[in-house]
Amino acid sequence: MDVWPLSRRAALRLATLAAAGALVPGRAWGGASEEGHRPFLDFPVLAEDPTAVPVRVGVDHPMERDHFITSIELTLPGDPIPHKGAFRFTPASGRAWVAFPMRSGLGGLLRATVECSRHGRFEATRELRVAGDGCAAVPAPPDPTQVGRPRLRLPRTPAAGETVEVWARVEHDSDTGLTLRAGSYVRVRPAFFVRRMRVYLDRDLVSDFQFTAALSPNPIIRFPLKVTRTGRLRVIFVNNRGQQWEATERIQPAG
Repeated sequence: MDVWPLSRRAALRLATLAAAGALVPGRAWGGASEEGHRPFLDFPVLAEDPTAVPVRVGVDHPMERDHFITSIELTLPGDPIPHKGAFRFTPASGRAWVAFPMRSGLGGLLRATVECSRHGRFEATRELRVAGDGCAAVPAPPDPTQVGRPRLRLPRTPAAGETVEVWARVEHDSDTGLTLRAGSYVRVRPAFFVRRMRVYLDRDLVSDFQFTAALSPNPIIRFPLKVTRTGRLRVIFVNNRGQQWEATERIQPAG
């Protein structure tokens, strides 16, 4: 399994998530009630780096063939890039959550909308505060040739039937193409970002995540996978210019 060193900034982000409770399992599912479907939103009380706010969103719910969380959508109304991502799951995910770093220009009320295959839609919100503007473009445009090199990491060898956390990383800049002039955001160039990440076990789709220019540069994206058999884990990244990269890892349950 591929292991890559974390930068000091990345390590601090993960420590911040842990301190905020993002790495602690939520409450068990409680049936068809609203409480049992309510999404959780984990991020720092105040995000000091608005270009890389560590967010974990999900819901504690069964992931059975006839009853599971099909999708989670994350929005921040009023932000320069209000749509932060749409995340689709299957029972092969084992759990329904995703963690990734995102940009925010203004902060505000972050909203998670969950779709249950049996009981419909549920929502939750939490206030996000940021220390600066994370959506304005930097003066120099990104270099589109310096992208790729996707990698996967599993923390340990999983047991059969276990749901594990997988880390996926791709080297890719993130440019909103926006700048702030006279109090308003204006577009100065096309955006450049990772648009989609699809996860497969062999040919079976596990999850399908769609991002926007709010995704941070060089993102580490964490997601669940239920290990039911030996197979080849495949993660495919696609950017908004159609470029594509794939990372693979052989999964073999212990025992």
